[in-house]
Amino acid sequence: MENVRNLSITKGSFLNNHNASIQNLSDNHIIQILLKLPVKSIVCCKCVCRDWLNLITDSYFIKLHLSKSPECFMVLDKDYEEPRTTSSLKLVEIHEEHEHNHLHHDPITSLNLNLTPVFQNARLSAEGSVNGLICLSSSDSTIKKTYICNPITREYMILPKSINDTRDGIYGFGVSLLTSEYKVIRVYRKPSMRRPCPLYAEIYTLGTGQWRCLGPVTYSVYDFSGTFLNYHVHWNFYDCENRVEKICTFDFDNETFQLFPSPPVCLERDNKFRGTLGVLKGCLCYAYYTRTLDVLIWVMKEYGIENSWHKEVLIKQSISPFIGRSSKQSICFPIGCLKDGSILLVYGLLEFGPGKLLVYHPDTNTKEETEFIVVNAFNYRPSFVKLQNFESESVHKFLCR
Repeated sequence: MENVRNLSITKGSFLNNHNASIQNLSDNHIIQILLKLPVKSIVCCKCVCRDWLNLITDSYFIKLHLSKSPECFMVLDKDYEEPRTTSSLKLVEIHEEHEHNHLHHDPITSLNLNLTPVFQNARLSAEGSVNGLICLSSSDSTIKKTYICNPITREYMILPKSINDTRDGIYGFGVSLLTSEYKVIRVYRKPSMRRPCPLYAEIYTLGTGQWRCLGPVTYSVYDFSGTFLNYHVHWNFYDCENRVEKICTFDFDNETFQLFPSPPVCLERDNKFRGTLGVLKGCLCYAYYTRTLDVLIWVMKEYGIENSWHKEVLIKQSISPFIGRSSKQSICFPIGCLKDGSILLVYGLLEFGPGKLLVYHPDTNTKEETEFIVVNAFNYRPSFVKLQNFESESVHKFLCR
Protein backbone atom coordinates (compact mmCIF):
# COMPACT_ATOMS: atom_id res chain seq x y z
CA MET A 1 0.00 0.00 0.00
CA GLU A 2 2.92 2.37 -0.70
CA ASN A 3 0.73 4.58 -2.89
CA VAL A 4 -1.78 5.03 -0.06
CA ARG A 5 0.99 5.92 2.40
CA ASN A 6 2.38 8.53 0.00
CA LEU A 7 -1.07 10.00 -0.50
CA SER A 8 -1.52 10.29 3.27
CA ILE A 9 1.85 12.03 3.62
CA THR A 10 0.95 14.40 0.79
CA LYS A 11 -2.34 15.19 2.46
CA GLY A 12 -0.61 15.92 5.77
CA SER A 13 1.96 18.15 4.09
CA PHE A 14 -0.76 20.05 2.32
CA LEU A 15 -2.53 20.74 5.60
CA ASN A 16 0.59 21.80 7.49
CA ASN A 17 2.34 23.84 4.82
CA HIS A 18 -0.61 25.66 3.35
CA ASN A 19 -2.84 25.99 6.41
CA ALA A 20 -5.72 24.59 4.39
CA SER A 21 -7.72 21.41 4.14
CA ILE A 22 -8.12 19.13 1.18
CA GLN A 23 -11.79 19.10 2.14
CA ASN A 24 -11.93 22.68 0.88
CA LEU A 25 -11.58 21.32 -2.61
CA SER A 26 -14.92 20.71 -4.26
CA ASP A 27 -15.95 17.17 -5.14
CA ASN A 28 -15.67 18.12 -8.80
CA HIS A 29 -12.03 19.18 -8.39
CA ILE A 30 -11.18 15.95 -6.59
CA ILE A 31 -12.94 13.93 -9.28
CA GLN A 32 -10.97 15.68 -12.02
CA ILE A 33 -7.74 14.86 -10.18
CA LEU A 34 -8.75 11.22 -9.70
CA LEU A 35 -9.63 10.86 -13.38
CA LYS A 36 -6.05 11.69 -14.33
CA LEU A 37 -4.65 8.84 -12.22
CA PRO A 38 -3.99 5.29 -13.46
CA VAL A 39 -6.53 2.74 -12.27
CA LYS A 40 -4.18 1.16 -9.71
CA SER A 41 -3.73 4.57 -8.05
CA ILE A 42 -7.50 5.11 -7.95
CA VAL A 43 -7.86 1.72 -6.26
CA CYS A 44 -5.37 2.90 -3.61
CA CYS A 45 -7.20 6.22 -3.23
CA LYS A 46 -10.30 4.35 -2.06
CA CYS A 47 -8.36 3.56 1.12
CA VAL A 48 -7.29 7.13 1.90
CA CYS A 49 -10.53 8.32 3.50
CA ARG A 50 -14.25 7.66 3.48
CA ASP A 51 -15.02 10.77 1.41
CA TRP A 52 -12.77 9.56 -1.40
CA LEU A 53 -14.24 6.07 -1.17
CA ASN A 54 -17.74 7.50 -1.54
CA LEU A 55 -16.68 9.62 -4.52
CA ILE A 56 -15.03 6.72 -6.36
CA THR A 57 -17.95 4.36 -5.77
CA ASP A 58 -20.58 6.93 -6.76
CA SER A 59 -22.41 6.27 -10.03
CA TYR A 60 -21.44 9.71 -11.41
CA PHE A 61 -17.73 9.03 -11.05
CA ILE A 62 -18.11 5.45 -12.35
CA LYS A 63 -19.78 6.65 -15.56
CA LEU A 64 -17.32 9.51 -16.05
CA HIS A 65 -14.30 7.27 -15.46
CA LEU A 66 -15.63 4.64 -17.88
CA SER A 67 -16.02 7.26 -20.61
CA LYS A 68 -12.34 8.20 -20.23
CA SER A 69 -10.86 4.82 -19.35
CA PRO A 70 -8.21 3.80 -21.93
CA GLU A 71 -8.26 0.37 -23.50
CA CYS A 72 -5.61 -2.03 -22.27
CA PHE A 73 -5.24 -5.81 -22.15
CA MET A 74 -6.17 -8.56 -19.73
CA VAL A 75 -4.78 -12.09 -19.67
CA LEU A 76 -6.14 -15.23 -18.06
CA ASP A 77 -3.02 -17.24 -17.36
CA LYS A 78 -2.08 -20.72 -16.23
CA ASP A 79 -0.96 -22.15 -12.93
CA TYR A 80 2.39 -23.74 -13.77
CA GLU A 81 2.21 -26.14 -10.81
CA GLU A 82 -1.26 -27.34 -11.78
CA PRO A 83 -1.57 -27.06 -15.57
CA ARG A 84 -5.22 -28.16 -15.65
CA THR A 85 -6.34 -25.07 -13.75
CA THR A 86 -6.07 -21.34 -14.32
CA SER A 87 -4.49 -19.09 -11.74
CA SER A 88 -5.15 -15.40 -12.28
CA LEU A 89 -6.49 -12.47 -14.24
CA LYS A 90 -3.70 -9.99 -14.94
CA LEU A 91 -4.09 -6.47 -16.23
CA VAL A 92 -1.21 -6.04 -18.65
CA GLU A 93 0.55 -2.70 -18.66
CA ILE A 94 2.70 -1.76 -21.65
CA HIS A 95 5.72 0.46 -21.25
CA GLU A 96 7.12 1.60 -24.58
CA GLU A 97 10.89 1.68 -24.40
CA HIS A 98 13.47 2.30 -27.10
CA GLU A 99 12.71 -0.06 -30.01
CA HIS A 100 10.67 -2.50 -27.93
CA ASN A 101 7.61 -2.78 -25.67
CA HIS A 102 7.84 -4.04 -22.12
CA LEU A 103 4.71 -5.90 -20.96
CA HIS A 104 4.18 -6.48 -17.27
CA HIS A 105 1.43 -6.71 -14.68
CA ASP A 106 0.97 -5.03 -11.32
CA PRO A 107 -0.23 -7.07 -8.29
CA ILE A 108 -2.68 -4.31 -7.34
CA THR A 109 -4.66 -4.82 -10.55
CA SER A 110 -4.13 -8.60 -10.76
CA LEU A 111 -6.50 -11.18 -9.32
CA ASN A 112 -5.44 -14.60 -8.04
CA LEU A 113 -8.53 -16.70 -8.74
CA ASN A 114 -7.27 -19.73 -6.85
CA LEU A 115 -7.69 -17.88 -3.54
CA THR A 116 -11.48 -17.96 -3.96
CA PRO A 117 -12.91 -21.47 -3.27
CA VAL A 118 -15.45 -21.44 -6.10
CA PHE A 119 -12.64 -20.96 -8.64
CA GLN A 120 -10.15 -23.40 -7.15
CA ASN A 121 -9.35 -26.29 -9.52
CA ALA A 122 -11.67 -24.75 -12.11
CA ARG A 123 -10.83 -24.95 -15.80
CA LEU A 124 -11.76 -21.39 -16.71
CA SER A 125 -12.11 -19.62 -20.01
CA ALA A 126 -12.73 -15.92 -20.64
CA GLU A 127 -15.74 -15.51 -22.92
CA GLY A 128 -15.72 -11.75 -23.41
CA SER A 129 -15.35 -8.37 -21.76
CA VAL A 130 -17.46 -5.21 -21.86
CA ASN A 131 -16.97 -1.98 -19.86
CA GLY A 132 -14.70 -3.62 -17.32
CA LEU A 133 -16.94 -6.66 -16.77
CA ILE A 134 -15.63 -10.09 -17.77
CA CYS A 135 -17.65 -13.20 -18.59
CA LEU A 136 -15.97 -16.43 -17.47
CA SER A 137 -17.05 -20.03 -17.90
CA SER A 138 -15.90 -23.26 -16.31
CA SER A 139 -16.79 -26.85 -17.09
CA ASP A 140 -16.50 -30.20 -15.39
CA SER A 141 -17.56 -33.62 -16.60
CA THR A 142 -21.27 -32.79 -16.67
CA ILE A 143 -22.13 -29.07 -16.59
CA LYS A 144 -20.82 -25.66 -17.57
CA LYS A 145 -20.97 -22.70 -15.16
CA THR A 146 -21.01 -19.03 -16.10
CA TYR A 147 -19.67 -16.10 -14.09
CA ILE A 148 -19.52 -12.32 -14.43
CA CYS A 149 -16.76 -10.50 -12.60
CA ASN A 150 -15.04 -7.15 -12.28
CA PRO A 151 -11.40 -7.68 -11.24
CA ILE A 152 -11.00 -3.99 -10.37
CA THR A 153 -13.85 -3.94 -7.82
CA ARG A 154 -13.05 -7.56 -6.81
CA GLU A 155 -16.69 -8.64 -7.33
CA TYR A 156 -18.15 -11.70 -9.04
CA MET A 157 -21.49 -13.41 -9.47
CA ILE A 158 -22.53 -16.86 -10.61
CA LEU A 159 -25.28 -17.00 -13.21
CA PRO A 160 -28.15 -19.47 -12.66
CA LYS A 161 -28.19 -22.84 -14.37
CA SER A 162 -29.04 -22.47 -18.03
CA ILE A 163 -32.22 -23.89 -19.52
CA ASN A 164 -30.31 -26.64 -21.30
CA ASP A 165 -27.59 -27.40 -18.79
CA THR A 166 -25.09 -29.12 -21.04
CA ARG A 167 -21.33 -29.21 -20.79
CA ASP A 168 -20.74 -27.55 -24.16
CA GLY A 169 -21.52 -23.96 -24.99
CA ILE A 170 -20.25 -21.12 -27.18
CA TYR A 171 -20.54 -17.70 -25.58
CA GLY A 172 -20.84 -14.06 -26.47
CA PHE A 173 -20.97 -11.17 -24.00
CA GLY A 174 -22.12 -7.66 -24.79
CA VAL A 175 -24.35 -4.71 -24.05
CA SER A 176 -27.45 -3.35 -25.78
CA LEU A 177 -27.31 0.08 -27.38
CA LEU A 178 -31.01 0.81 -26.81
CA THR A 179 -31.44 -0.43 -23.24
CA SER A 180 -27.83 -0.49 -21.89
CA GLU A 181 -28.57 -4.01 -20.62
CA TYR A 182 -25.67 -6.44 -20.34
CA LYS A 183 -26.39 -9.81 -21.92
CA VAL A 184 -24.76 -13.23 -22.24
CA ILE A 185 -25.62 -15.27 -25.33
CA ARG A 186 -24.96 -19.02 -25.24
CA VAL A 187 -25.07 -21.29 -28.30
CA TYR A 188 -25.17 -25.04 -27.64
CA ARG A 189 -25.77 -28.34 -29.38
CA LYS A 190 -28.98 -30.11 -28.52
CA PRO A 191 -28.65 -33.92 -28.40
CA SER A 192 -30.28 -35.39 -31.49
CA MET A 193 -30.16 -38.35 -33.86
CA ARG A 194 -29.40 -35.86 -36.61
CA ARG A 195 -25.79 -35.24 -37.56
CA PRO A 196 -24.52 -32.70 -37.00
CA CYS A 197 -26.62 -31.97 -33.91
CA PRO A 198 -28.70 -28.80 -34.32
CA LEU A 199 -27.61 -25.60 -32.61
CA TYR A 200 -29.83 -23.62 -30.26
CA ALA A 201 -29.37 -20.35 -28.37
CA GLU A 202 -30.36 -18.96 -25.02
CA ILE A 203 -29.73 -15.54 -23.51
CA TYR A 204 -29.28 -14.09 -20.04
CA THR A 205 -29.85 -10.43 -19.20
CA LEU A 206 -27.92 -9.39 -16.10
CA GLY A 207 -30.30 -8.51 -13.28
CA THR A 208 -33.19 -10.70 -14.43
CA GLY A 209 -32.18 -13.93 -12.69
CA GLN A 210 -33.17 -16.25 -15.54
CA TRP A 211 -32.17 -17.50 -18.99
CA ARG A 212 -34.49 -17.19 -21.99
CA CYS A 213 -34.62 -19.58 -24.92
CA LEU A 214 -34.13 -18.02 -28.38
CA GLY A 215 -34.68 -21.16 -30.45
CA PRO A 216 -32.59 -22.75 -33.23
CA VAL A 217 -29.50 -21.13 -34.74
CA THR A 218 -29.02 -21.28 -38.52
CA TYR A 219 -25.25 -20.79 -38.51
CA SER A 220 -22.91 -23.52 -37.27
CA VAL A 221 -20.59 -21.16 -35.42
CA TYR A 222 -17.08 -22.20 -34.39
CA ASP A 223 -16.36 -22.95 -30.76
CA PHE A 224 -14.51 -19.67 -30.15
CA SER A 225 -15.92 -16.91 -27.96
CA GLY A 226 -17.74 -14.24 -29.92
CA THR A 227 -16.01 -10.93 -30.67
CA PHE A 228 -17.97 -7.91 -29.40
CA LEU A 229 -18.03 -4.72 -31.46
CA ASN A 230 -20.69 -2.09 -32.24
CA TYR A 231 -23.26 -3.74 -29.95
CA HIS A 232 -23.00 -7.02 -31.87
CA VAL A 233 -21.07 -10.20 -31.19
CA HIS A 234 -19.34 -11.81 -34.18
CA TRP A 235 -18.52 -15.45 -34.95
CA ASN A 236 -16.96 -17.40 -37.80
CA PHE A 237 -18.86 -20.33 -39.24
CA TYR A 238 -18.30 -22.78 -42.07
CA ASP A 239 -20.75 -22.74 -44.97
CA CYS A 240 -20.75 -26.43 -45.92
CA GLU A 241 -22.80 -25.90 -49.09
CA ASN A 242 -20.39 -23.35 -50.58
CA ARG A 243 -17.30 -24.69 -48.77
CA VAL A 244 -16.22 -21.28 -47.49
CA GLU A 245 -15.86 -19.65 -44.12
CA LYS A 246 -18.23 -16.79 -43.33
CA ILE A 247 -19.10 -14.41 -40.50
CA CYS A 248 -22.39 -14.01 -38.66
CA THR A 249 -23.43 -11.57 -35.93
CA PHE A 250 -25.83 -11.47 -33.01
CA ASP A 251 -27.59 -8.15 -32.41
CA PHE A 252 -28.03 -7.47 -28.68
CA ASP A 253 -30.89 -5.04 -29.35
CA ASN A 254 -33.27 -7.23 -31.36
CA GLU A 255 -31.66 -10.52 -30.24
CA THR A 256 -31.34 -11.99 -33.72
CA PHE A 257 -28.58 -13.65 -35.77
CA GLN A 258 -27.73 -12.40 -39.22
CA LEU A 259 -25.11 -12.87 -41.94
CA PHE A 260 -22.27 -10.34 -41.97
CA PRO A 261 -19.99 -9.24 -44.86
CA SER A 262 -16.88 -11.44 -44.92
CA PRO A 263 -13.45 -10.65 -46.40
CA PRO A 264 -12.84 -12.03 -49.94
CA VAL A 265 -10.44 -14.78 -48.91
CA CYS A 266 -12.18 -17.97 -50.09
CA LEU A 267 -9.95 -18.43 -53.14
CA GLU A 268 -6.63 -18.11 -51.36
CA ARG A 269 -7.11 -19.65 -47.96
CA ASP A 270 -6.55 -23.24 -46.98
CA ASN A 271 -9.75 -24.71 -45.55
CA LYS A 272 -7.94 -26.85 -42.99
CA PHE A 273 -7.10 -23.74 -40.95
CA ARG A 274 -9.79 -21.81 -39.11
CA GLY A 275 -9.89 -18.03 -39.27
CA THR A 276 -10.18 -15.97 -36.09
CA LEU A 277 -11.78 -12.61 -35.36
CA GLY A 278 -10.54 -9.68 -33.30
CA VAL A 279 -10.60 -5.90 -33.01
CA LEU A 280 -7.68 -3.68 -34.13
CA LYS A 281 -7.94 0.09 -33.64
CA GLY A 282 -11.70 -0.17 -33.26
CA CYS A 283 -12.14 -2.16 -36.49
CA LEU A 284 -13.17 -5.78 -36.94
CA CYS A 285 -10.30 -7.94 -38.16
CA TYR A 286 -9.97 -11.45 -39.51
CA ALA A 287 -6.76 -13.52 -39.29
CA TYR A 288 -5.93 -16.85 -40.89
CA TYR A 289 -3.12 -19.05 -42.14
CA THR A 290 -2.41 -19.01 -45.86
CA ARG A 291 -1.38 -22.04 -47.89
CA THR A 292 2.25 -21.02 -47.38
CA LEU A 293 1.66 -20.97 -43.59
CA ASP A 294 2.00 -17.21 -43.29
CA VAL A 295 -0.55 -15.31 -41.20
CA LEU A 296 -2.68 -12.77 -43.06
CA ILE A 297 -4.82 -10.20 -41.24
CA TRP A 298 -7.69 -8.39 -42.96
CA VAL A 299 -9.25 -5.26 -41.39
CA MET A 300 -12.74 -3.87 -42.04
CA LYS A 301 -12.18 -0.11 -42.26
CA GLU A 302 -15.89 0.80 -42.27
CA TYR A 303 -18.07 -1.39 -40.11
CA GLY A 304 -20.60 -3.43 -42.08
CA ILE A 305 -19.31 -2.30 -45.51
CA GLU A 306 -18.16 -5.32 -47.50
CA ASN A 307 -15.77 -3.53 -49.83
CA SER A 308 -14.00 -1.87 -46.89
CA TRP A 309 -12.08 -5.07 -46.07
CA HIS A 310 -8.35 -4.51 -46.67
CA LYS A 311 -5.30 -6.70 -46.31
CA GLU A 312 -3.50 -5.09 -43.40
CA VAL A 313 -0.72 -7.36 -42.17
CA LEU A 314 1.22 -10.35 -43.48
CA ILE A 315 3.28 -12.22 -40.88
CA LYS A 316 5.80 -14.48 -42.55
CA GLN A 317 6.17 -18.03 -41.31
CA SER A 318 9.84 -17.40 -40.53
CA ILE A 319 8.96 -14.79 -37.87
CA SER A 320 8.12 -17.39 -35.24
CA PRO A 321 8.76 -21.14 -35.10
CA PHE A 322 5.39 -21.55 -33.42
CA ILE A 323 3.32 -19.77 -36.03
CA GLY A 324 2.76 -21.96 -39.04
CA ARG A 325 3.24 -25.47 -37.66
CA SER A 326 1.51 -27.90 -39.96
CA SER A 327 -1.51 -28.61 -37.77
CA LYS A 328 -5.20 -28.28 -38.48
CA GLN A 329 -5.58 -26.71 -35.06
CA SER A 330 -3.15 -23.79 -35.51
CA ILE A 331 -4.57 -20.50 -34.29
CA CYS A 332 -3.53 -16.86 -34.27
CA PHE A 333 -5.77 -14.41 -32.41
CA PRO A 334 -5.25 -10.66 -32.97
CA ILE A 335 -5.75 -9.03 -29.56
CA GLY A 336 -5.11 -5.34 -30.23
CA CYS A 337 -2.75 -2.59 -31.35
CA LEU A 338 -0.18 -0.75 -29.27
CA LYS A 339 0.50 2.98 -29.57
CA ASP A 340 3.48 2.46 -31.89
CA GLY A 341 1.42 0.36 -34.33
CA SER A 342 2.65 -3.00 -33.06
CA ILE A 343 0.10 -5.81 -32.85
CA LEU A 344 -0.50 -8.04 -29.84
CA LEU A 345 -1.27 -11.65 -30.81
CA VAL A 346 -2.00 -14.93 -29.10
CA TYR A 347 -0.72 -17.86 -31.11
CA GLY A 348 -0.48 -21.56 -30.53
CA LEU A 349 -2.01 -24.95 -31.16
CA LEU A 350 -5.48 -25.65 -29.82
CA GLU A 351 -4.84 -29.27 -28.95
CA PHE A 352 -1.93 -28.28 -26.71
CA GLY A 353 -3.96 -25.84 -24.64
CA PRO A 354 -2.58 -22.40 -23.72
CA GLY A 355 -1.04 -20.03 -26.22
CA LYS A 356 1.85 -17.60 -26.19
CA LEU A 357 1.55 -13.83 -26.20
CA LEU A 358 3.58 -12.15 -28.95
CA VAL A 359 4.17 -8.55 -30.07
CA TYR A 360 4.57 -8.14 -33.83
CA HIS A 361 6.13 -5.02 -35.38
CA PRO A 362 4.79 -4.54 -38.95
CA ASP A 363 7.23 -1.75 -39.80
CA THR A 364 10.32 -3.91 -39.20
CA ASN A 365 8.67 -7.33 -39.73
CA THR A 366 10.01 -8.48 -36.35
CA LYS A 367 8.47 -9.97 -33.23
CA GLU A 368 8.95 -9.93 -29.48
CA GLU A 369 8.25 -12.91 -27.26
CA THR A 370 6.61 -12.19 -23.90
CA GLU A 371 6.64 -13.97 -20.57
CA PHE A 372 2.92 -14.73 -20.67
CA ILE A 373 1.52 -18.22 -21.24
CA VAL A 374 -2.20 -17.56 -21.52
CA VAL A 375 -5.53 -19.31 -21.71
CA ASN A 376 -7.09 -16.12 -23.06
CA ALA A 377 -5.99 -12.57 -23.75
CA PHE A 378 -8.38 -9.79 -24.69
CA ASN A 379 -8.99 -6.06 -24.90
CA TYR A 380 -10.04 -4.70 -21.54
CA ARG A 381 -11.32 -1.33 -20.40
CA PRO A 382 -10.85 -0.98 -16.61
CA SER A 383 -13.90 0.31 -14.77
CA PHE A 384 -15.50 0.60 -11.36
CA VAL A 385 -18.89 -0.68 -12.56
CA LYS A 386 -20.50 -2.41 -9.56
CA LEU A 387 -22.18 -5.77 -9.94
CA GLN A 388 -24.38 -4.84 -6.98
CA ASN A 389 -26.26 -2.53 -9.34
CA PHE A 390 -27.82 -5.56 -11.02
CA GLU A 391 -30.95 -6.52 -9.13
CA SER A 392 -31.83 -10.17 -8.50
CA GLU A 393 -28.13 -11.12 -8.53
CA SER A 394 -26.13 -12.53 -5.64
CA VAL A 395 -22.78 -10.71 -5.63
CA HIS A 396 -19.66 -12.08 -3.92
CA LYS A 397 -16.20 -10.72 -3.18
CA PHE A 398 -12.99 -12.35 -4.37
CA LEU A 399 -10.64 -13.39 -1.60
CA CYS A 400 -7.31 -11.60 -1.71
CA ARG A 401 -4.09 -11.85 0.23
